[in-house]
Amino acid sequence: MINSMVPWAWNLFTSVSFQFFQSKLLYPFTVKQRSKIVIYALLPLFVTFCNGVVAEEADPELVYELSSFDKLRITVYGEPDLSTEQLISDSGEVSIPLLGSVKVSGLPVPQAAKLIERLYVEKEFLRNPVVTISLEQFASKSVSILGEVENVGSIEIPPGRTGLPIEIAIAGAGGFSGSAKTTEVIVTRLSPGSGESNKVVVNVDEILQSKGRSGDDEGFILRPGDVVFVPRRVF
Repeated sequence: MINSMVPWAWNLFTSVSFQFFQSKLLYPFTVKQRSKIVIYALLPLFVTFCNGVVAEEADPELVYELSSFDKLRITVYGEPDLSTEQLISDSGEVSIPLLGSVKVSGLPVPQAAKLIERLYVEKEFLRNPVVTISLEQFASKSVSILGEVENVGSIEIPPGRTGLPIEIAIAGAGGFSGSAKTTEVIVTRLSPGSGESNKVVVNVDEILQSKGRSGDDEGFILRPGDVVFVPRRVF
């Protein structure tokens, strides 16, 4: 899977591994011992590198950002005592051995791993740590759809996604009712820092009409906790 995602990086890895395998540094070792050294020394670094490349090249809307109540498994290569498995707290933090509380919510997995690595180095606990974060379970996320739709209620955001296009959420609520004012849908969103609510008026009708045209607007992406209100059209 890795070489299909980042072929040029895989080619680089195999080339470096072969040169390292043939280097004079490994002459005292048997072929089997050399293979193990290459796997255990270079592969973790390659995986960490690829994670960063994939996150940087991916569509920002498709990159999953960690959030409260996601369940993580965090390991440090060669340091089994530093492994931990826990939920991200409601304040967006995890408790990391030796480091204490570290805020990871809002970060993609590779960036969170790099943050922990950097903190281990800055605090002089480890010299060259290789941190791996595995998402064991996604937190449940949803948006609320109110007003002139067929089925008022909550719409779940699919696991692994941090948002949902507004037209998809409305479709999940059964679509607009016959009296919906589709040009002025109101989205209320809480600001993560201050807790204040902000309202945005979205022209969903325009989004729907623009689908399939070149150079369209990308639409409006709902975030977890957003409240969508579809007003009634005045006849």
